[in-house]
This record gives sequence, structure tokens and C-alpha cells, in this order.
Amino acid sequence: MRKLIIVVASLLVVVLFILQGFQQTHPLPEPDNNRQSAATGEGIADALDAIYFDVSIMGVQDATAERLASDFGVDTSCLSAVYGRYTDGRFGIADVILVVPKPGQEAAARDLLVTIRTSRAGLFANYDIYGASELAENGVIYTLGDYYVLLMINDTDHVRELLEQYIPA
Repeated sequence: MRKLIIVVASLLVVVLFILQGFQQTHPLPEPDNNRQSAATGEGIADALDAIYFDVSIMGVQDATAERLASDFGVDTSCLSAVYGRYTDGRFGIADVILVVPKPGQEAAARDLLVTIRTSRAGLFANYDIYGASELAENGVIYTLGDYYVLLMINDTDHVRELLEQYIPA
């Protein structure tokens, strides 16, 4: 008798667990892709990981305001944020730099990126390694939402697609 009670209780527990699996589920809300972004840096790390996944150039480092100032001699006081990665130049070039200008400093931020591009083009004009001179000379500067972007990397179209995919604009 005792075994029968244990078996019936066990079956009852199993049936209750099974029936809980058939309860009506509520769908998750759809993500709001039309929201306005204020350049929070959201998605940039994932975008950079995707961009640099197949980049085999050594010497890639994170871009910071301090590094840009020391490596390129630019005044970064016009920026509220800096994101990206760039190479030290010894093994070629694969630079993706995103900056967020302070309000009213948009022209200065663009000039900063032009200065970096010109610096890289001058460096590689004397010793072109792996086509770096051409990449630097043809570096693309554009805006993506609140970000100003400098691309000096192979396959800029693919890189732009990845940035647009990961960074809400």
C-alpha cells in the first residue's frame, strides 16, 4: 500500500510538471530599433570584434583619447568619447576610429580625423608595407548617427555594414 501511494504521488508530481510546460506563454516584446541613440558606445565592442575577427595584422591597439593625442599629436579636447582600434604601423594598417564630438565641436572632430588620416598617409608614403599607403590616402571619413568615423582598413564597405549593423543610429 505504501508503494502504491508513493507511485501515485510521483505520477501526480510528474503530471503537474508536464502540464506546467503547456501553459500559455507570453511573447517577448519586439526590440525598438527606431529609438534615438545619443552615442552611448552601445554595440561598438561587438562591432570591433566582428571587424577584427579576420584581421591578421599584429600591433592592433585600442583607440583612446590619450593614445590619439600622443601618437598623432592631435588635441582631443573637442571629443566627449573615443572608440575603435588602430595598428602601430609596423605590420600594415587596419584602423577603425570612432569619435563623439562635444556639442558645437563637430568641425574640430572632423579635422582631428583628417589630421590622423594625413599623418598615416605621410608615414606610409616613405615605406609602404602591405598597401598601407593606399589605404591611408583613401581613408574614409563619415558620420554614423552621433559618431564621426575614420576607416583605413581593407574592405571598407564590409566594415561600414558591420558598424551599421551593431551600432544603433
